[in-house]
Parts: sequence; structure tokens; C-alpha cells
Amino acid sequence: MKRIVPFLVCAIALMAAACKQTAANSEAKSTQGDTVPVAVQVPGGFGEKGELYPVLKGGKYGYIDGTGKMVIEPRYTMASRFSEDLALVLLPDKKKCGYINREGKLEIEAKFDGCGPFSEGFAAVRIGKKTGLINKKGDIVVDPVFERVGRFHDGLAAAVVVRESQGLQVADGGYIDTKGKFVIAPQFDPNLTAFSEGVAGVRHVGQMWSFIDRNDKAVVAPKYFMVGQFSEGLAGVMDEKSKWGYIDKAGKMVIPPKFQFVQQFSEGLAGVYTIPAKKWGYIDKAGTMVISEQFDNVQPFEDGIAFVRVGNKAGYINKEGKYVWPLTE
Repeated sequence: MKRIVPFLVCAIALMAAACKQTAANSEAKSTQGDTVPVAVQVPGGFGEKGELYPVLKGGKYGYIDGTGKMVIEPRYTMASRFSEDLALVLLPDKKKCGYINREGKLEIEAKFDGCGPFSEGFAAVRIGKKTGLINKKGDIVVDPVFERVGRFHDGLAAAVVVRESQGLQVADGGYIDTKGKFVIAPQFDPNLTAFSEGVAGVRHVGQMWSFIDRNDKAVVAPKYFMVGQFSEGLAGVMDEKSKWGYIDKAGKMVIPPKFQFVQQFSEGLAGVYTIPAKKWGYIDKAGTMVISEQFDNVQPFEDGIAFVRVGNKAGYINKEGKYVWPLTE
């Protein structure tokens, strides 16, 4: 059975918080000036020292530090967390994305139709309808010939190409090196995961999802209806009832499948979506709900905080579920 997909047009890969997962962009702003209100101040601030965090104020994104001080004034339509000292931003006047440094200076001109975060010195950018790679100088080092390219992990990135088959466009996924050469040939479902902790989730046509190593050898048998990437020794997998749980690298089910959607583990916690709550919360590695289901959208923890959204409001929480940047719109 052929894998037929419509021509893929990727949206700009901008995340307003951690770039570790494909959660939707959230929005946050302060209604009491440029610092976190005293009621939600955390002794010593929050996050990692020297790190910057995107927030929304007056309809534009800017960046605060761990004390809540605005250090890059809001002027972007969209903005991501910093990755390798560069953050991707979307300029409202150009409708193009580029990259800024921690001083807010545009380091790489906003001229791309789509941008991804930097990883191992490279970032995927879309020029027209195809995706290539740039270095940290903004030079195109791999021509835009791919449908999409993921982040690099240990020298490999998931990449998708489209070919014609009987008048239809068929997408195949494989893994490329930093020179754009396929190390593992494009042969998988285009929703393949990134390599993480030495393995990646893939599916051959007509088979279930499994995990392979860097030599394209199966390390977990193909028996899942969908999989996520490994993180902190666990990966989300979906069973025949469309419920998600977590397995270890031996393929053992560690957290039973009972969630509607899941994210990867980060700093010991993972976002999960449950029914009938129809909300996101966070579980620990024992599968215990440690931050109750109360959010409409969540992103993975990074530097001890996570971006969350409730309705049209968003903010940052710590690992106790307390807000360190208030829910505002």
C-alpha cells in the first residue's frame, strides 16, 4: 500500500518556550510592568542564571530574564527560546523569520519562509517550498531540497523528501548528516522521530511502529500504533485503543497506556492529556500525576520552568505547579 500525502507545506517552526516538543505556541505577558509581580516572585528568581524567556506584552514578543526583568523589548510577532545562543524570531513588517542574539541584535537576517532552532551548529530553514540547512553565520550549507528537516542529534537529523508516484506525491523519511547526505535511506513514514539516546522511532509501509539504532537495525519490535522519541530513558507509545503510555529501551511498558496524548520526559516530568478532564497536566516517571490536569496547552520543563496555557492566557510554572510568571493574556 502506497503512502500518499498532500504536498507538505511546513509552518514556521517557532515555539514560545522550549523547542523540545511540538506543542502549540503559547502567549504570556505581565499586566504589572516589566517585572514579575511580588506575589509570584521566587527567591533567587527562576530558571537558569543568564537564560532568557520569551513573553508576550502588548501584542509583541520580548524576552525576560530569571528575575522577570524585560531585557529585550517586545517587538516580534513570534519568538522562540534560545538554542546555541540564537533565538528564531518573526518580524511583523517582513513576515519572514531570522535569528537574534542575547542582546536582541538580528544576527541572521530575517529572510526565510520558515525556521527551526539551531542544533549542533545548524538550523533548518525554508526557502520557498523546500528546506535546507544554514550555519550560525547564516550561510546556506545544504541546498533547500528537502520537504522538512528536524533537529540534529549526535550528527543525524530526520529528513523528508517527496517523490512522484503515478501522478501523486509520496513522502519518505530518512536520516541525514550535517552535509545533507542520507545516512539512513528515505524509506519510512514521514512522521519518523529524531534520534535520541541512540534510537529513533520509525515505521515501514504496512508495518507497525518500532525503534531502530543508528545502523538501521530494529532494537524494539514493530508493535505500536504510534511512538514518540526517547528522553530520559522512556518513550511514549500508543496502543490499539489509541491510548499512550511509556516504554523503556528494552520495550517494557513502564507506565501503562491510559493517556490521550503525551509529551517526552524533561527534567523528570512529562506533559499528559487526559479524558474526561480534557486538560493537560504533568506526571513523574512513576506515572503519578504531580501537577493536576488544568492546562489547555503545555510545553516541556526546561531550567525548572514550563510554559503553560489556560484559555487565552499563558504563563510559566515551576515544578511544584506554582506560577513564576502569571497567567495573563
